[in-house]
This record gives sequence, structure tokens and C-alpha cells, in this order.
Amino acid sequence: MSTPIRTAGPRSKRTATRTSRIGRRATAALTTLMFLTALLLPAPAEAQGEPTAISGDAVPSDCNNGKGLGAIELTGDLEGCLIFFPKTAECTEYNGFALYEEAGVERFIGSYNGEAGKFRTKYTLAGTYAQGACADFEAEDYGTFFSKQLTGGCDHYIKGKTGAFKGMKGLITFHDVIPTPGTSGASNFFYTGYLK
Repeated sequence: MSTPIRTAGPRSKRTATRTSRIGRRATAALTTLMFLTALLLPAPAEAQGEPTAISGDAVPSDCNNGKGLGAIELTGDLEGCLIFFPKTAECTEYNGFALYEEAGVERFIGSYNGEAGKFRTKYTLAGTYAQGACADFEAEDYGTFFSKQLTGGCDHYIKGKTGAFKGMKGLITFHDVIPTPGTSGASNFFYTGYLK
């Protein structure tokens, strides 16, 4: 004896309407839940605040009290002493000029927005000199060699340590101001950058 096969007939209008209402409610509830979750969860670290632009000026200084190879005193958005510790230095002769490149680390002790703090940097510096200057680099002291600079600048990648800078990262770019290229060295260093 064979068993009849039951086939699903068309759903009634009432069943279809109930199903569509349940679907709409579920969708609305899911959308609301997603919206509330987005509000309550913390934003990713990179989205937790926009970078803040910083700028100012700096001049050569003895604010390092004998630490490091030298220092500059910053004014503007950052106020304080930046002490540098070169790790590598290289001078290369090119067609018509010499290029001096340096990399190292620094310590900043000062303030930002009136709050004291410290940060460290890793920096890279590039300066151009008259052709033949690399021989002077080998023979002269640091200050005398730098007095012969024609153009230059450097990038400093910030890692905050304490106070106003705790947990911050950023970048400072210094632009060397050289009144008499080749004889005076930089008189000051304008800076631009950001903290985040």
C-alpha cells in the first residue's frame, strides 16, 4: 500500500502576514542592538581623538647640563629642553654637494599646555654642505662642522613618557633657519608636527 505524499500548499495570507511582521520586528530589534553596541563599545585606539597640531621655534642651548651631545630650547606649543644623543652619522659626497645624515634618540623635559612631562624621540637628520665638506666632518668637532651647513631639517618620532605626554605619540619636523649658509650654522629651528 502506498502512502500519499503531502505537498505544501500555498500559505495563507494570514500566515504570510504574521511571518513578515515577525521578520520586521526581528530586523528592527537587531538594528537597535547594533546601534546600542556601537555606542557603548570604546572606539579603536586610532580613532580615539584627532591629532593635535603643534608648532613653535627652538634655539641652540646648554639646557642639557652636560648630558648628550647638545640641546635646543623649545618655545611655542612645546616648552622645554630637547637633548640629543646621536647614534649614527655619515657624510657622503655627491655631484656638487655633500650630504650629512644622522640618526639617534632624544629626551624632552618640559611642558605642553602648561602641564609638565617628558617624552623620548627617535630622529633622523639630513643636512647639505658644500662639496668636499665630508673631509671636514672627519677632522672637525660637531659644532664647527654644523656651522658650515647650507640647508637641513629633521624628523623626530615621539613616544610619550610622563605627565602631559603619557601615552602620546607624535611627530615633530624641524626646519633649520640658516642666516648665512655655509658660515653661521642654524640660528634657530622652526618646528611643526602633531601629538596624539
